[in-house]
Amino acid sequence: MMLVYATPADLTGRLDPIPADAAALIESASTLVRDHTVNDLYAITPAGLPSDPDQREALREATCLQVIAWTKARITPATGALRAEVASQSVDGGSVAYRLPDPAAVAQAAERLCHESVLVLRNAGLASGRPLIC
Repeated sequence: MMLVYATPADLTGRLDPIPADAAALIESASTLVRDHTVNDLYAITPAGLPSDPDQREALREATCLQVIAWTKARITPATGALRAEVASQSVDGGSVAYRLPDPAAVAQAAERLCHESVLVLRNAGLASGRPLIC
């Protein structure tokens, strides 16, 4: 059973608009959050979520922060996609130059939990069983 720690509604007021693929982003972010908390011991509900409401909130917040980070960076973790940005443009010549993102940076951002999410988890007493890799 895959645990999902947030819902698209949890992004309301934090992302505008909420991405069309919010549910998929939340599932991917939940997987990363679960990977960081897999060694943590806590009482759980029948659904597999922590019994402690503060721990549940930390998992939800970490998941939302990860989705927000991906959305702002225009990263789709399933594909590692990041759009090219306009680096420069000129009117007279009608030219546009694009800057492509560093593929290694995109891969790292798609595969690692953002620093803010890790901090939220650690402040809740979670994710302490593994080092933070920046």
